[in-house]
Amino acid sequence: MTSAPQPPARQGRRDDGERDRRDRDGGLGTAALALGLLAVGTCWLGWPGVGLGLVGLVVGFIGSRRAFHDPQRSGAMSLSGFVLALIGFVVGAWIVVPALLGIGTFGEGLTLDECMAQAQGQHEERMCASQHVDEYRARYGDPGTG
Repeated sequence: MTSAPQPPARQGRRDDGERDRRDRDGGLGTAALALGLLAVGTCWLGWPGVGLGLVGLVVGFIGSRRAFHDPQRSGAMSLSGFVLALIGFVVGAWIVVPALLGIGTFGEGLTLDECMAQAQGQHEERMCASQHVDEYRARYGDPGTG
């Protein structure tokens, strides 16, 4: 007695093990890579690069850590997202930190009059005064005695 040939098993579809692996990942690799790319793309704006970079670092670290402990997973996307997020975070912080600390380069190489004319706020006026302390005190007096 001959039996009928068995139908081919699900052609063109992934096996259940691979699909389960993708489901267990939870999309951390994709999320980390997307956040890393956004962080690098917006790092020159300062704060967006810092924020997206920080979130991308956390997601990329978690995804890479899970992949490290589970040999069934590939952590390439998580690691790539982590590295890109780190670059976006560092460049964004490089732009933001001098502004926060007031150590920017506004007014360097200018006279006090030129610097004050270009100043667009109290913060920039203070930077001009700190760069030209002697001339500022001679004209306007010591700001600490007023």
